[in-house]
Amino acid sequence: MKAAALAIALVGCTDNTVVVTPIVDVPTNDSASAFPLDSISLAAAHKGAAFDIVSATFTKGQTVTLGGIPFGDDLVMHMTGQVGTSEVAYGETCPFTINQDGTPAAPHLYFARTVHFGQLAFTPLLREGGTNVTYHDGSSIMLGGTDPNDPTTAVTDVERFDPMAGDFRPLTEISSRIGSVVGLLGIGTETLVTIIGGVDPTTGGGATFVETVEAENPADRRVERIDDSQMARVGLTATTLTDGSMIVIGGRTPSGSAAPDVDEVTLMNGAPLVRPAHDMLTHPRYDHTATRLGDDVGAPVLVVGGTDGSAAIPEAEVFKPIISKFSTFHPTMNVPRSRHHAIRMTDGSVLIVGGVTKDAMGNEVTVDQIEIFTLDGGFAPGGAMPANAGLLDMTVTKLPDGRVLITGGRRTVGGPPLDTAFIAQLNTDTNSIDVLATDSLTVPRAGHGATLLCDGTVLLSGGTTAPAAAERYNPPSGSRR
Repeated sequence: MKAAALAIALVGCTDNTVVVTPIVDVPTNDSASAFPLDSISLAAAHKGAAFDIVSATFTKGQTVTLGGIPFGDDLVMHMTGQVGTSEVAYGETCPFTINQDGTPAAPHLYFARTVHFGQLAFTPLLREGGTNVTYHDGSSIMLGGTDPNDPTTAVTDVERFDPMAGDFRPLTEISSRIGSVVGLLGIGTETLVTIIGGVDPTTGGGATFVETVEAENPADRRVERIDDSQMARVGLTATTLTDGSMIVIGGRTPSGSAAPDVDEVTLMNGAPLVRPAHDMLTHPRYDHTATRLGDDVGAPVLVVGGTDGSAAIPEAEVFKPIISKFSTFHPTMNVPRSRHHAIRMTDGSVLIVGGVTKDAMGNEVTVDQIEIFTLDGGFAPGGAMPANAGLLDMTVTKLPDGRVLITGGRRTVGGPPLDTAFIAQLNTDTNSIDVLATDSLTVPRAGHGATLLCDGTVLLSGGTTAPAAAERYNPPSGSRR
């Protein structure tokens, strides 16, 4: 991404002046560029605050200095671009710290047209079916998946993009495996990116080990490998609980059998410890979803869909972590499906989109019907996806304001990648989901990854058969305050 050298400084409010000089990054494609603009407003605020601490407006060629910024560790900068009286562009930094004894900060601020996808100045490795996860510092870790031009070759390289520094680089390598699951294990700065399950593409045998990635460790200690044969399966799920532990559910063994297993993963002396839970799935399944239903201690985990190899499973199951058992509540889906997405909305309901099922002839077909799950009401119809929306291999990412960004994917099984993108939000008046089109991706993608970064933008990478720059979705300012 390009770096714009704007003459901007924040000045601390004490006698010991601390200057913060932001580095303004801009997209490389003209359609997402913020410029030209009539004026730019710059503000400093506390993260999430509705009101600014101080702000100023300037035009091209002017230098602006903001004084009276307090010391703090949750400060952000906002930059807004106007054409006339209309806001057309926006940028925000990740939270940064100003303290009396600290070194001057130079946080990066991505500045682009809002609700546009902007190409960045780096091209990640080709990968399909990989995972992008938000690291504890708000950066994106990209790992896993296969070579889209050779699905039998696993991608072992791990890459990282740090929005605070505007830095993209290779991070480390993990073992070769296909069909693994990635989760976050731990709390705060102790959180580890954890890779579980999968099969060795050269032997077909299951992965009898767990790996963890710690980005801040020295290069020779960034990946730790722990032998454990309990989760040598594919199509499983890993769900992080509020205490930092993980619940790993289901999957398929290398021989093809759906597994009923549930395992609890905790950190013990900095390493994963795997223990079987006290209960198993009533319906063994793989290619399902497992969604935590709240942020309170002991929040249950909803297991939805998946297949046993012959048909999609209609009955959902609810796991209760405190007692390590499933409840007797088995709500039934309106449209059984697998390889779908499930994401918890701001009201606690769960949005179910996409996936595949089998028609009367036994053929796999995609599902365009949306479902909404609540603990009180079970599954309810939520409308249909738009006719040009992806239903398989798309990404589903919650935005800072609780709405959901759905990008790319395929409309049909084996269909071409799409460049379409949509915003989904709950309509409380009709108890359905409104799905509205937003700006298109810069390139069609399917099986790609998406990460919500610490500045409220969404980073997309992968899912193409030819090298393509990463891109970034820039929500409007109102949704990030």
